[in-house]
Amino acid sequence: MTTLCPPPEKIKTKGGVKKKGKKPADYDVYRDPSYHEYVDKASQSSQRQSQSSQRQSQPSQTSKKIKLSKKQPQFILQFPNHIRSYIEDVVNVESDGNCGFRVIASLHGYGEDGWPMVRRELGLELIDKDRSTLYDKLFSNRLSVVRESLMIESFGSQPPEKWTSLPDMGYLIANRYNVVLVCLGNPCMTFFSMTSSHSPNVSIYCIGFVNRNHWVQVNMKEGFPLPPVTLDWKKFRSHITTTWMLGFARRMQHWQLLTPVLA
Repeated sequence: MTTLCPPPEKIKTKGGVKKKGKKPADYDVYRDPSYHEYVDKASQSSQRQSQSSQRQSQPSQTSKKIKLSKKQPQFILQFPNHIRSYIEDVVNVESDGNCGFRVIASLHGYGEDGWPMVRRELGLELIDKDRSTLYDKLFSNRLSVVRESLMIESFGSQPPEKWTSLPDMGYLIANRYNVVLVCLGNPCMTFFSMTSSHSPNVSIYCIGFVNRNHWVQVNMKEGFPLPPVTLDWKKFRSHITTTWMLGFARRMQHWQLLTPVLA
């Protein structure tokens, strides 16, 4: 027995006065998230989607493969005639001003929605202290314009100045990911790394420019001809990158032999 009695109501021992309104999810304070928070959030979302897709059953993976394997004749007809027979299929992506970055994200294994990661990584490539001299010479007074084109304020549709522009982005993509980037457009171009030597097992990313405003993923047959490199690549590359030209000489010569057919 005791003379103590419970208090008349529950006493709040912690917490402060709550403001009306719901606190924004995923952020600690009432403010607009920064660009890097947008990118980090998109990265986490992309990783969750990738993990989820790995847990999907085999039938769903098969249906996805069938979807990606549908040819896009309206796009293929926009590429040079002599290269069309080497095209296996064309994979379209969302057209929102991020399409070029979406294609690279898909080819690099991030998934199409990993495009903010590509923007961020290309931005980091541009300010890499070991390559600052290269980009200062390559882009010259356009360096700040290239840097600004990679930065976005929010998700959603982007204006033309934020689109993937070649040849500028081509150099960054090849250098950052150490891949061969092939562009089918007007003109057609090949980008090798400007800082590393030839690798026999290098990945080749092929993208296509269609409708004068949109990038698509182009899956090519093994050993397809390669278009020429740019004059700036020859001018500013490291001397060790000569091995790229030697390694792909036959395929680039094949392109030159086929090109007159267009005349």
